[in-house]
Amino acid sequence: MRPVQLVLLSAAIVTAAEGHRGESCATARHHEFDFVVGNWLVRDSTGQVTGTTTVSKGYGGCVLIETWRGVGSAGESLGVIGYRPDSRRWHRDFLDAGGVVLTLEGEMAGAAMVMTGKDYPAEGVRMHRVAWAPGKDGAIEERWQTSTDEGRSWRVRFYGVYHRIAE
Repeated sequence: MRPVQLVLLSAAIVTAAEGHRGESCATARHHEFDFVVGNWLVRDSTGQVTGTTTVSKGYGGCVLIETWRGVGSAGESLGVIGYRPDSRRWHRDFLDAGGVVLTLEGEMAGAAMVMTGKDYPAEGVRMHRVAWAPGKDGAIEERWQTSTDEGRSWRVRFYGVYHRIAE
């Protein structure tokens, strides 16, 4: 892990832990995103396996920690997710082996968790919109979209259906 990524990850964990000092993380809002906790096999829209992900609870149940392992060149990534009572929004820091560091914020929209954020590659500002929606069959659909025209148009960056696998 690169030093910058390690510093950002450490800051995210400390921020999440400090934000809940004296708070039990037992409110319903703190558990809105619990549907992602577990071990998952992820397939794309054609049914091909794209990777596995594990989401676990840490730091007294106040932080969700996601570890992604892609198939082939899809790489690895880490997500640190927590609920921020002060803003009543969810916060996610995403880091991958390719140097991507992305911060997302969001909330529940119906049954789906929807988070947005921006990054700043050399070619300009890129907006991100990621939605996770639980299905009736226990699967989760993730749709990650990006926009380079201030949200006028979006393209799918990643689409996956998460199927629960043995713990």
